[in-house]
Amino acid sequence: MRDYYDILGVSRSATLEEIKAAYRKLALQYHPDRNPGNKEAEERFKEVAEAYAVLSDPEKRALYDRYGHSGLQSGGAAAPHFSTLEDVFRYFADLLSDDFFGGLFGSPSSETRHRTQSEPGTDIRIRLRLSLEEIAHGAEKTVELSRWNSCSACGGSGSRSGKTQMCPQCHGRGEVQHVSRSLFGHVIQIVTCSTCGGSGQLLIDPCPKCHGGGRVREKATVTVRIPPGVAEGYYLTLRGEGNAGQRKAPTGNLIVIIEEVEHPLFQRDGSDIHATLTVSFAEAALGATVKVPTIWGITSIQLKPGTQPGATIRLPEQGLPAIDSHKRGDHYVHISIYVPEQLTAEERKLLEQLVQHPNFQPPGQRNAKFRRSKGTLWGKVRETWSP
Repeated sequence: MRDYYDILGVSRSATLEEIKAAYRKLALQYHPDRNPGNKEAEERFKEVAEAYAVLSDPEKRALYDRYGHSGLQSGGAAAPHFSTLEDVFRYFADLLSDDFFGGLFGSPSSETRHRTQSEPGTDIRIRLRLSLEEIAHGAEKTVELSRWNSCSACGGSGSRSGKTQMCPQCHGRGEVQHVSRSLFGHVIQIVTCSTCGGSGQLLIDPCPKCHGGGRVREKATVTVRIPPGVAEGYYLTLRGEGNAGQRKAPTGNLIVIIEEVEHPLFQRDGSDIHATLTVSFAEAALGATVKVPTIWGITSIQLKPGTQPGATIRLPEQGLPAIDSHKRGDHYVHISIYVPEQLTAEERKLLEQLVQHPNFQPPGQRNAKFRRSKGTLWGKVRETWSP
């Protein structure tokens, strides 16, 4: 068997950095992707990999320096035997974790290789229905929901004793690499470690309440404070009120989406409010003081004599507060005239008298001359008029 130092071309006093540099040079020289179909290069590639595996390990190197190849076998730190190229890639992908080999074998860097210890909690989304009055004044709502909470028995660690050990399969990285060959060279697939589920750690004493997950499903009560002026589709984020993460991982958020309940009297337009007020003909003709409901309570408005149907009266700052300022919108009152559907004989007589007066005729018809003529076929009355 060849001497490992001779294989790498370094002295016995070489430092780890010198050994690493020599291996990198030779591994790149004999790499199968650079020497496709070259069996001699393939054997050299496996040979330098074996030499580096021994000389880069302090324990193996000490045994080799003292006893040679036989010392590795008897000392329980045997040199790896690479029968195939896949053995080389698999050995270094699972064992080594520095950026030097990441660049050589296509492994991810150490920054991306070490995964989060546990899965973080997810967000919870709920919809909250609010009346227009609650939107105007702001509100405080209490909501009940089912979520993952941190386990009280183990403090969220997942272990009664709080102790864990490094996963022997992925060496704490939370992921493993599978190497395969294809027509285009070696393909390295990175997958989540099935032994530890990607956490990189194994529990020594799992908690019986949460079964090692560090969280349990429970009902929770959360108070939501609604600022004045929100609208349909707005959402509030309550940080840390979502699902707890596994084994003390970060907790998700509670997302509260606002829904606006239709109001029986008011229509909203941004910060403004519109409402219809129906008054009698006499009130519109003579003028009157009438009471009007607003989002802030009852107020009085003055109708001018001769108020027309469809007239609009603006009440400044009686609308909704704007969420991004201290100003309020306006309240708009749209006037509608009430027309009775049935009349008594006395009411009809009074109206027939009034309709003869010019002011009760529509403009353009007050000076019209009416004439009536009988129809000849069915005795119907045909009315015509001319100015």
